[in-house]
Amino acid sequence: MIINKEKKQLYILLACGVLALAVSIWAFRMEKSTGMMVSAEIEDRSLPSGQDDKDKAKQADGTLDTGAFAGTVIKKVDFDTKLEKMEDSVAQSMITTASENTRTELYMGEGTSADELLIVTVEDEDQMDQEIENVQKHLTDMRQSFQDYLPKEAKKIDDAVILQSGKYIVACVSGDKDTAGSVIREQLKGKK
Repeated sequence: MIINKEKKQLYILLACGVLALAVSIWAFRMEKSTGMMVSAEIEDRSLPSGQDDKDKAKQADGTLDTGAFAGTVIKKVDFDTKLEKMEDSVAQSMITTASENTRTELYMGEGTSADELLIVTVEDEDQMDQEIENVQKHLTDMRQSFQDYLPKEAKKIDDAVILQSGKYIVACVSGDKDTAGSVIREQLKGKK
């Protein structure tokens, strides 16, 4: 009698494992076949070539204080939850980078909110296109995590603001995307 009970438990466990594998394979195929990508506008806010050397020097010397930048964005943009800076190791585990010299700063809300601010500093400009793709992939992965159980949050991810200026890529997920875009553009231009 005990042997039959153990066999039944083993068969149930085996069936659950096969079902989990089948769902994983199906999800992978669906992702590949739909080619789902988060569409977001990417703007290059680099200095136009017609500006004088004094302006270019300001840009070269005026690196972005990412902590102050994040503080301004978090203060001025309406997020549904309080954003907290994640440890560097957490950010690095969540966002793939093409170069070990690329730095990521990630500010996230609570688990039920997709609100997020991501600042990527790309030291090797040859890697810029790849790093932008990595940011888009991060948002795609995030959207897939939210789409089934919190579709409203997934919609916010669809509307994410992604802007690039010089060596910086900034992605912001918020229900207040217009303000987010405006504040980030203003900060990237160096205005206060």
